[in-house]
Amino acid sequence: MRAWAVTQNGLQLDPQRPSPAQSASAITGSSLLLRVRYAGLNPADLALMATFPSWLPWRRNPIAGLDFVGEVVAAGPQAPPALAVPGTLVCGALGVRQAFFGAGTLAEALVVPAELVAAVPQRFLASSTRGGGGDLRAAVGLGITGQTAALVVREAEARGTGRIADWAGVRVLVNGASGGVGSILTHVLKARGAHVAGVCSGANEEMVRKLGADEVIDYTAHQDVYGFIAESIRDGQQFDLVVDCVGDDSLFTRSTGYLKPEGRFLCITGGKSQGVYPFLMHQIRPVLLGRTPRSFKILGMGPSGAGAREVAGWAEKGELKEIAIDSEFKMDEVIQAYEKVASKRAKGKVVIRISE
Repeated sequence: MRAWAVTQNGLQLDPQRPSPAQSASAITGSSLLLRVRYAGLNPADLALMATFPSWLPWRRNPIAGLDFVGEVVAAGPQAPPALAVPGTLVCGALGVRQAFFGAGTLAEALVVPAELVAAVPQRFLASSTRGGGGDLRAAVGLGITGQTAALVVREAEARGTGRIADWAGVRVLVNGASGGVGSILTHVLKARGAHVAGVCSGANEEMVRKLGADEVIDYTAHQDVYGFIAESIRDGQQFDLVVDCVGDDSLFTRSTGYLKPEGRFLCITGGKSQGVYPFLMHQIRPVLLGRTPRSFKILGMGPSGAGAREVAGWAEKGELKEIAIDSEFKMDEVIQAYEKVASKRAKGKVVIRISE
């Protein structure tokens, strides 16, 4: 098979590399052997490449990529019957454990534990039938981005101060509303009745409004966007929840002007320090020592089949009617695709077509 392998400080496509894939009869336990149809790229891919050096002995020529949409070729004897049927279309994301030991989705074949997999929702399957109107590519959104969005929703609804039991009328600010996670959150929270304000560039305003945002804040149009947000808030109209999908420390340190005292600030990206800096400065440091007097939490997500099924449930219920696709690249265009991800200007998911 062809696969993209991480080498010294970059990526290299090696079509001649021997295939690590097992024969169908060698698949054991609850594992599934997939023919990968699409892979989705994430900023987390780049972080993992930098964090786990390729020279570790158990990561010899590690394959890149976490999100996948694939077709079941064979299944282990303990795999769930609903997923074990050859030809079944499934999706999900690999976990840190698989990535640590060199597994990745930018390959034509993939062996994956069934517990990380969900069946592709019917809404997206329509594209695989003649005349259908769905988009199978969109199922990559049930991987890292969709499951991160689900984590945000679960955390916001968790017991404790600032808990959101009913989204109707709740005011939410989503920073990075045109990105992979931000676009899904904007769409789902609006479907649940929240008032959503999205922060993005003016070039992405039309897309974010199409997803349902009530307000769009163009951060490029204001020299002090934090002051602009605070000044635009009317009495009693501060936000109940701020979700930072970008990793903007100033958005939190200036949040007293637009986040309710009992409101919550959830961040999904750790930045260059992999979350150590914001955890210490915004979550652990006492207010007396200078921490902003608002609730801050940085979230860490572990992919699972349950998470993928939760997002699939959103799609089946109509809360998630579409997953924004920024662009599709061919198998030999992965470098250009990762450059698009690294630019932080992608409008939704960046997708790699692995096979037809």
